[in-house]
Amino acid sequence: MCSGLGGVVTVTGLLQAAAGLRPTELAELLDGVVGHLLGADLSGLSAPEHATLVTRLVRSQHRQHAAVTDAVAAFDTADVASLSPHRTTKRWLEQRTRLSPGAAAHLTRTARTLRDHLHATREELARGAVSPAHVSEIVTVVRKIGAHHAARGEPVLLDLAREYEPSVLRHATAEIFARVDPAGAERALHEAYERRGVTLTVVGEHGYLDGVFDLESTELLKAALQPLMERRDPTDTRDTRVRRADALLDIMQHSVDTAAQPQLGGHRPHLSVVVDADALQRGAGGVGLPWSRRVVPVCVARRWACDAEISPVLARLLPPARPTLPVRVSIQTHQSATPHAAEVALQVGGGWLPLQVGRTSRTATPAQLKALRVRDGGCVHPGCSRTTAYCHAHHITHWADGGPTDLPNLALICRHHHRTLHAGLWSLSPDPGTPGRFRATTPDGGFPAQTAADRAPPIRPVTPLPVPAAQNTGPTTATHPPHPS
Repeated sequence: MCSGLGGVVTVTGLLQAAAGLRPTELAELLDGVVGHLLGADLSGLSAPEHATLVTRLVRSQHRQHAAVTDAVAAFDTADVASLSPHRTTKRWLEQRTRLSPGAAAHLTRTARTLRDHLHATREELARGAVSPAHVSEIVTVVRKIGAHHAARGEPVLLDLAREYEPSVLRHATAEIFARVDPAGAERALHEAYERRGVTLTVVGEHGYLDGVFDLESTELLKAALQPLMERRDPTDTRDTRVRRADALLDIMQHSVDTAAQPQLGGHRPHLSVVVDADALQRGAGGVGLPWSRRVVPVCVARRWACDAEISPVLARLLPPARPTLPVRVSIQTHQSATPHAAEVALQVGGGWLPLQVGRTSRTATPAQLKALRVRDGGCVHPGCSRTTAYCHAHHITHWADGGPTDLPNLALICRHHHRTLHAGLWSLSPDPGTPGRFRATTPDGGFPAQTAADRAPPIRPVTPLPVPAAQNTGPTTATHPPHPS
């Protein structure tokens, strides 16, 4: 029994009364029933009644979706939209039902496909046996394999839809496509490959990388990134997006560091900047980047210079091409909360005139890098798991500050910890108690820096091995001919 519809009536009586109504009147009645349901008090239901209500409403939602697709299909067949200013079914749905363009296109496409090719799928949806999400996946498959293959693919997809969630149908799409239309599947893969592309833009202080790849290329990217996305240590709090970005940067750094790279202008890929030697030593000022024309602080260039090719250039600063420019600025100090105005003379130089270029030298030689790999075995930050392939040679005392490029002043550090070290988040210094070792000072305290022995300790016997007894106690006779004098 139910109440609220002009008195107390039975469900059977309501259904009998609805049997003689026109479709538009049934839709109005359905809307009224939903309105009463929304106003009903659900707090007094028992647990079984709650379960029954949710199950029936979800099933009813599936059946209502079938009714909606039937109505849209009939609307489309009658070409009603052509009589309106909107001209097409999709545009009419956008304007009259306020659906988004994507949702309107999807509903129109689904209604037409169910009407023309997927009659069994429409029946299952009308029974509530499958969900609209299942139907959406089936329609996608049929659109891929073509309507002429729908009769072969629909039974298989419906069997899956009755037992599994929609994502299973999504995974089965490629398999069915490859079986019923191998040539079309190969053509689709090639078309996906041809749509590949990457855009790299700079907005403000951030760079944005956006790419589209085919499935094969995506799997290749995943296979390359995944090993480098592991957390470095138990204190690593980076989320998946950050670890993926760091892994991509590690791969790029490793790639440009290797010798087998295509050349640009006679050199392997590299980042080339011009830094004033005095500014580099002071750590103050800015450095212009060659590609984006942005400026970064000199302290960033000091980090780059830890492991770089340095070409000293003797140059003369040309006189300013224009006079000094007075700039009005507002300055606020820690001592005064009130900002005060000041006039600063900004000198625009005429540029540098190179006089002599010295020989390019790497701050750490290949031989030193080999020795560092043997000694450190990877990043020396306590707990870091980065191997030597993804590490830079860092100067404990920067060479711009007079630090020598010698093994006691060099240590391997991964890209991430190299950045954080130069940002002042931790420090590295020689261990006064152990010559040749370093000590890392982090916010959690001081710890010995890692070495290769810490990563893979050498295996030594617990007790010295006995020396084999000599089999012959007599005089030893050489069996090899003596060296010619």
